[in-house]
Parts: sequence; structure tokens; C-alpha cells
Amino acid sequence: MARKQTNTEWAQSLQSNHADVLELHDNETAYLSTEFLSRYVNARNEDAITAKLGRQFLNLNRDTLSKLDIEPEIYYSGDQLKLKLSAHTRIGAIPLLSPITHKNEFSLIIKPRFGWQGIGPILSKTGWRTLPNILNMPQLKISERRVPPWVLSSVILGRLDELIRHLDRRFEMDERYRSKPKGKVDWADYAQKQVTKGKFLNFKCRYPDLQENRELKSIVHFVLKKQRQSLETQRDFGAHVLQLIDYCNQLIQKVSGCPPKRPNNLQIDYLQSSILQGEAIEKGLEAVVWANENKGLAGLGDLSGLPWMLNMEELFESYVEAMLQKIVQKTGGHLKSGRKRETTVPIRWDPPFIGSQSSLIPDLVVEKEDHVHIVDAKYKDHWEDLNTDGWYNFSDQIRERHRNDLLQVLAYASIPESKEISCSLMYPCRQQTWKSLIERGRHIHSATITHGDRRINLNLTAMPFILQENELDYFKTLFTTE
Repeated sequence: MARKQTNTEWAQSLQSNHADVLELHDNETAYLSTEFLSRYVNARNEDAITAKLGRQFLNLNRDTLSKLDIEPEIYYSGDQLKLKLSAHTRIGAIPLLSPITHKNEFSLIIKPRFGWQGIGPILSKTGWRTLPNILNMPQLKISERRVPPWVLSSVILGRLDELIRHLDRRFEMDERYRSKPKGKVDWADYAQKQVTKGKFLNFKCRYPDLQENRELKSIVHFVLKKQRQSLETQRDFGAHVLQLIDYCNQLIQKVSGCPPKRPNNLQIDYLQSSILQGEAIEKGLEAVVWANENKGLAGLGDLSGLPWMLNMEELFESYVEAMLQKIVQKTGGHLKSGRKRETTVPIRWDPPFIGSQSSLIPDLVVEKEDHVHIVDAKYKDHWEDLNTDGWYNFSDQIRERHRNDLLQVLAYASIPESKEISCSLMYPCRQQTWKSLIERGRHIHSATITHGDRRINLNLTAMPFILQENELDYFKTLFTTE
């Protein structure tokens, strides 16, 4: 049995950085050393040649870097060449081409600025509805221990869950003898073979029937047990891993009637070529292949190498939605989600603008009698910056972004016809910031805009990346009407 790897051991493994791995955090502008390029260069004319290689490196990888929404640039600080990479809201891992060999010699990893231990609980609290996307790119060359393996397990389990759901509703053509005609009857067989033998109630019928694909369920059972074995070695990473284990056990129960069976390449090729029932089946079979070939995210253990991407903005919106659902259950009202297209309000242009914005889609709307509360989740550092540096220390660019956030949520406020409207901009914050805000009673900043008989309540607030159940009450006042 594989030995568990503790958090300490994993942290130590992070320190053994590889020169071919470029790392930064989301929403960060990093100035990285060009040492990974200059090692190919003779000491004479080093800067000039390195700069040329740097430009070639960016030209080769510009499309790949765009997958993670990276803005690349060669930067000269006055005494040293740097690779300037500006990240936004996407995290993940991708391979990069070398300007020397034109092969995938390097890797780029964007980590969440709130840490992997912050991502896990959020994924679990959203019900694993927002998961990493596996990119259709070459596998990463190295197996660096930089990403926890449960990140891939969440993708595999989610895909296998969808695959099982579709298998449970699968109709297959069945052919058998019945005492009553059903579907298409082979009358030639009946007249020539059955009647002559005196079998007057023996009809050869062909008809669609709801059946289990036992072969595929056996393969899924094998993959699930393999995933559970991997997750058992990661218990020390947090409660979210235990929830993944429970999730895995629930899926195993659904296929327990079919014994686990390791697939061979011929079986997988046959299944991929013969089953044409939509995206869920196709993605589920991809997950089977990854697990069977011991592929995975650029992370720990035997699962390493698959390029992937996760949009932290979408994840934060899902997290806020999950938390608001619990709050609304306590305060009353009806929650609508932009993710489900429940808040969409079309914009009708005259004449129509090609490519222009066609609708307004607030992230979340809480409706309660004659009161509407609009919530816009923003995965930005504005809240941390406001409480650390203050408005007057903001750069002009960040001030402009914050104003745009306010204007956007106020535009949403023009949609409802209710007399009283509330709008909230909700930003993420770190745990220590949240505790400080609660102690000072400053976790919500409010303002009122009155025009005629309409009043808009405007709120700025934050939600920590790991919100405890008992802390939900701090948001009750936002959704309680007098």
C-alpha cells in the first residue's frame, strides 16, 4: 500500500524547484529570470542573444499562454533581462516550447493566490460543480510535485458521475424470442422455423430496450476503486479530500453490480469508436483513459502531466452562489443564478449591433416580495487593497476598475421594477483580513442612493475563501428586509 504523504513532505517537495518550470500566482505580474534561456548562450553577447531567444520563446508560445490568459513581455530592468508575465483569473499548468529545440521542454504553472488549501474547500462547498478543464495540448514533460493530485481526482469523479448518469438511461437494440410481438418481428423466421416446429407463440423480435452497459460499468468500477485508493493516501490534505472519498464511494455503489475490470487498449478503442451518445460519454471515457494510463495533472504521485485550466472567477461565483443559497434558506426569498441563465435580461438594439453586448446577466438575484437584492461576485484584490492601503493609495488603473464594478452593478439595479433595490459587490478576502473586519464591525460598507420614490441600497462586502457555517449569520443583515 502506498504510504501517505503529509503536508510537511508536500511542502518540502515544493521547494525543489526545477529550472524548466515557470511559476506565478493568479492576478499577479511576475518578473521571472531568463536563466532557463541564457544557459544555452555563450557568455559573450549573452544579453543580446538571450533577448532574441526570449522574443522567439514568446512568439512560439503566445497562443499557448493565451489559454491561461497570460500577457507576456520581455522586460529589461536596466541590469538584467526578465520575462514579464501578467496573470489574471485563470490558474493551471501548460507545456511551453523551447526556441532551441521547438519541443515542449518547459512548463508554466499558475497557482491560486489563496493557496491549494483554500481551493479544496471551495470546490467541495460548491458541490464540485466548477472543475478544472483539461486542455487539448501535449502532456507536460515533467512530473513536478506542485499541484495536489485530488485536483485531478475531482475532474475524473465528476466525469465518471456524468457517464454513469447517461449509462443508466441508455437504450440499446435488443433481439430475442418473445411470446408476444414487440418492435420489429422477423416474420420469415416465424413462418419458416417456428411454425414448422409448432412454436406458435415464439416471435423473434428486435426492439430498443433500456439496459445496463455492464462492460463499461465494470471498467468504471475499476477506475473508481483506483481513484479511491489514491485519495486514501491524501487524507491529510483536508476535509475536502474526505468528501471526495465519500463521493467516490457513492459512485462505486452505483456500479457495484458489475465486478471491477481493468480495461485493455482494444476495449477502450472499441468503446471510444462505438459509443456515440454525446459529450458526457466521450469525456467519461477520456477520464477512464487518464486513470488507466496513470496520467493526470502536473502534480503528485502517479498522476502527473495533463495540462489544465481553472477559471477562479467562475469558481468564486459558484462559491458565493452556494453560500447565498444557505443564507437565503435562513432569511427567506428566492435565489436566481446567472450561471443557470435565470437572471438574463436581453438588450434589444435598433438597429442591431454586430458583436455588441446582447444582454445583462447579474451573477445572483435574491427576490423577496417587493424587494430585490442583486449580488455581483468579483474575484479581485480590491477589498484587500482597500483595507490595507486605502482608496487614495490605489493606482489609477485599479480605481477605474473599481468604478466599473460599481457602474456595472448599478446598471443591473435599473432592471427590476420593485421600489426597493439592494446591490452588493462581493470580493474575496484572506482569513486574517476577514477576522480583522469582523472584530471592527467593518465587513460590510453601505451607502444609499435615492431618486424620486426609488431607493437603491449599495453594499461593498467580502467573503473569505473558507467561510465557516456559523459565519453565514454575518451576512443575514444584507438579505433581511424590515
